[in-house]
Amino acid sequence: MENWGDYSFVVRSINRKKVFLDLSSPKTPTELAKDLDLNLGYISNIIISLLERKLIECLNPEEKRHRLYRRTKKGEGLIKNMKE
Repeated sequence: MENWGDYSFVVRSINRKKVFLDLSSPKTPTELAKDLDLNLGYISNIIISLLERKLIECLNPEEKRHRLYRRTKKGEGLIKNMKE
């Protein structure tokens, strides 16, 4: 693995890991909150932290509401190492 820091960042928080794993397909923060039974504000903070590390991306950043997020290629590479 090329970046153990990103791996450590994701797995050291159970909820961050849940959000990251749940983004196998594009989802909105509201969908994530419902799927994972977590507070929407908390989901937003997790999304911001994953965006900063370029592990996820926003598919429609021009939208103010109903933004969709998914894992980036960098994030997908991290998933492969998490499952091994």
